[in-house]
Amino acid sequence: MTERLTRLRPEDMSEEQAGIYACFTGGRRADPRSAFSLLHPDGGLVGPPDAWLRSPPLGRVLERIGWVLRFELALSDRSREIAILLHAFHRNSPFELYAHRRAGLASGLTDAEIEGLASRTAPEFRSAEERLVFLTTQAVLDRRDLDDAEYAAAVAELGERRLFELLTLLGYYDLVATQLAVFRVQPPPEAGSAAG
Repeated sequence: MTERLTRLRPEDMSEEQAGIYACFTGGRRADPRSAFSLLHPDGGLVGPPDAWLRSPPLGRVLERIGWVLRFELALSDRSREIAILLHAFHRNSPFELYAHRRAGLASGLTDAEIEGLASRTAPEFRSAEERLVFLTTQAVLDRRDLDDAEYAAAVAELGERRLFELLTLLGYYDLVATQLAVFRVQPPPEAGSAAG
């Protein structure tokens, strides 16, 4: 499958685009210990941010939301990655699977647990939060809603803040998966069989 966008290189970026690019070339996202990188070895970005550069006003907003979802949630890293991976398998999103298999491992999920999420096999839960994230995510993916009992269980364990964060996370990754699908964005070639 051929990607539909030509990757923008730094020398071809406007000042606004370069500002967004800079958000991905430094700090925590560019740390060598980061689970995955959105920088292309030949310059420019890979994955969703490359598409975002086409509209700097939206790109700035999406970059900031992505930062908050990755680094500032009350949800644990494992809970976040369980939800994202369930979503990525549900949408069959190659780039999401590439990036979040790596992030899932970094959060403490095993290869077997990650692959189990493809068939919705529960990982070994380390907390009640992870269990409720797993169950709530499946309900939202299947029905785009929670019934009264599911909602009550989610609020009782997660509280309103973490439930709101989970729903925002799922909505964001649905938007990203749609962009990735339409633009045919693929994992980097070096991802090999890990791309899914």
